[in-house]
Amino acid sequence: MKKYAVTGAIILNDIRYTDGSTKEGLLGGGGLYALSGIRLWTDDCLMVGNIGEDFETLIAPWWDGNHIPRTGLNLCHKHCGYNQVNYEPDGRFNEHSIYPEGDSHSMYLVSHPEQIEPLAGDLKGLSMVANANPVEFRKIGRMREKYGFKVMLEVNSHHCKAEDYENVMACLEYVDIFSVNLPEAKDLFSLDTEEACIAAIQRTGKPCFFRVGTKGSYMVMPDKAWFVPIVRGKHDIDPTGCGNSSTAAAFYAMCEGEDPLMCAIMGNVTSCLNAQQFGPMPVMDAALRQKARRMAEDLYRQYSGQ
Repeated sequence: MKKYAVTGAIILNDIRYTDGSTKEGLLGGGGLYALSGIRLWTDDCLMVGNIGEDFETLIAPWWDGNHIPRTGLNLCHKHCGYNQVNYEPDGRFNEHSIYPEGDSHSMYLVSHPEQIEPLAGDLKGLSMVANANPVEFRKIGRMREKYGFKVMLEVNSHHCKAEDYENVMACLEYVDIFSVNLPEAKDLFSLDTEEACIAAIQRTGKPCFFRVGTKGSYMVMPDKAWFVPIVRGKHDIDPTGCGNSSTAAAFYAMCEGEDPLMCAIMGNVTSCLNAQQFGPMPVMDAALRQKARRMAEDLYRQYSGQ
């Protein structure tokens, strides 16, 4: 059976929230959260990423407990990455690396196309939390053409800037869909409003899972945008990783043939379940999957009028 793969960071986070509260040593990283967003809906997923020797004690209990294969993991460091994350009142966050220090951090976490190629023939979809590097994405594009899998690009926030616009557009040539949030879109397209950002996204000619914070999300197609309000849960404890997990889930839905409305719904349901605890969903079993599917089907009936 064809599988889904994700790329991105596997790290630990120390987090300071807007109310001043803090949490230390939480599992995280865009790649890990994206993996959970697909794992919620299917067992057939894995991750291509770099890990440290302390993966065994810090991350493996969650990983193995959710029966995620280690195929694609590259043991190449002494320690996994460690970040300090600080939330801003507008929902943005800034982060800096505790380990490793300095400029080596971004390269420490990057997954390269050469790591993906051995798995490419078995892929149905590849969800990438990645920098806007056209050289790397040309390689991804050649694999995509050769093997026929679909590609999602969730552009890393620090590349969603006006000065990176040309690089981002160049990368989009080699993917099937991309994802940004509202602040990222405003910065990338040098625009001020949600409506203008949707129009700019449509001009790219690519579908986009467009996240608009506590309002919800859009599945933006070149000719139409479907909006789905945020899905609230009982607790809504922690927004960390909601963008990564919902993006990957919306991509999974698209690859499975769901319509744009259901893609946005499945993304929002995943975001809701991700927010119910600190860190990623701890146990993604059949019961949680059934709950997610019921939630999505109920919302689809509500918003489609069926």
